[in-house]
Amino acid sequence: MSEFDIDLIKEIYRLRKEERDKHVREPDVYYVTDLVRCPLKREFELRYPEISLYEIMSPPTILGEFVHKGLQKLLTEIYGSDVEIEVEGEKKLSLPQGNVVRVKGRCDAIVKKDNKRIGIEIKSGRSDYGIPLEHHMDQARIYNWLFDLDETYLIYITYERVAQYKIKDKISEEELIIRITSNTYPRYVWECSYCPFSIICPYKKISK
Repeated sequence: MSEFDIDLIKEIYRLRKEERDKHVREPDVYYVTDLVRCPLKREFELRYPEISLYEIMSPPTILGEFVHKGLQKLLTEIYGSDVEIEVEGEKKLSLPQGNVVRVKGRCDAIVKKDNKRIGIEIKSGRSDYGIPLEHHMDQARIYNWLFDLDETYLIYITYERVAQYKIKDKISEEELIIRITSNTYPRYVWECSYCPFSIICPYKKISK
C-alpha cells in the first residue's frame, strides 16, 4: 500500500493560481483595485504578468483570504437568501479621448434588505493604525457607484480591533476618469514597499 500524504501547500497554490488565471488582464478593463493604487502597477501586470505570481503565496494575502471566507460564511448564516457572496459587476465608461473602457469589480458581499442594497467589504491586517484607510474608503465609494449601492460597510479584522465603518458617498464618473487617466506614480508612497514590480520601476519611492 502506498503511503497517504497531505500537501496543503500544493493545494493552496493550485487553488489560488486557478482563481488568478480566471482573471486574465485585458487592455480595456480597469478593476476597482486598479483605481485605488499606483496606476503603473496595472501597466506592469499587462507587460510582466509572471512577476506578480509570487503574490499567490504571500502569507498576509492567504490569511486575508481565510478571514474573508470565514466572514462570508457567517454572513450567509445570518442573512440567508438576502445576501450574495463574491458579487461581480461591470460598467462602461467613456474617456475624453473617445475610447470606452470597462470598470470591473467584485464585492465581498451584498445584502438586500428593506429595499436597500448594502455592500460589505472585508479587510484584515496586523495593525488598526489609521483605519479606515483612505484607499479602502475610495474602494467602497467606487463599489457604491458600480453596484448601485445605498452604502458599503468596511469591516476590519485586525490583531488589535474589530470595527466597521459605513461609507455612503458614491464616486462620480468625473473622478473615475481622472483616476483612469492619472500619471501620478505611485498613488501612495508606501505602495512601493509592497509592490513586486518595484525591482524594475523607475518611479520607486522609499518611505521613511
